[in-house]
Amino acid sequence: MESRMATAETTIRLYGTVTSPYVRRVRIVAEEIGLKYTLLETASAEGQGKLRERTPIWKVPAAEIHGQLVFDSHTITEFLLVRANSSVIPPLAADDIAARNAINVADGALDALINAFNLAKDGVTSDTASYVKKQHERAESSLRWLEQEIPESWAGDKPQLGLAEVVLGCSLAWMRFRDVYPVARHPRLVRVLETLERRPSFVSTQPTG
Repeated sequence: MESRMATAETTIRLYGTVTSPYVRRVRIVAEEIGLKYTLLETASAEGQGKLRERTPIWKVPAAEIHGQLVFDSHTITEFLLVRANSSVIPPLAADDIAARNAINVADGALDALINAFNLAKDGVTSDTASYVKKQHERAESSLRWLEQEIPESWAGDKPQLGLAEVVLGCSLAWMRFRDVYPVARHPRLVRVLETLERRPSFVSTQPTG
């Protein structure tokens, strides 16, 4: 699978799955700034083997960029943005605390719900485990904070797209896709997601399966 907004400048071998919100944020950034990538699926046993040969933490995404291994979606996206020096999505400034806080809170909600989602596969739910109940409460607290704190401009048709918006959009879309949280409870966040999902990069990377 390759991005449709490709250039010959950078070729990325991206290890991950089409459903992972962490992988999706890398794919969206690559498409937005016009970088070519190849997605190598890790859902199969063979794919997992290739992933584990390359990263000791067995976590997606991992990327090979000009032969250099890069781990974790944050490191990959920031690495790409700094190298591309694109005006479409600017690199995240070190002192942009508001954006970094939003990313950390969105990740906190997403991590909590992924934990709960995976435990539910083994029959462990908030009805049977206080840990799972805490994960749902943590996600709700995080999303309430985001609902109050994100700028109103994030829900508008502004030309500038930031990394924090990409992270939030991928997180909310995964929650809705997996039906693990009632995203509609937060109307401002829904408006942000609806705005983002009009972008071609979000359309082309929608999770399936």
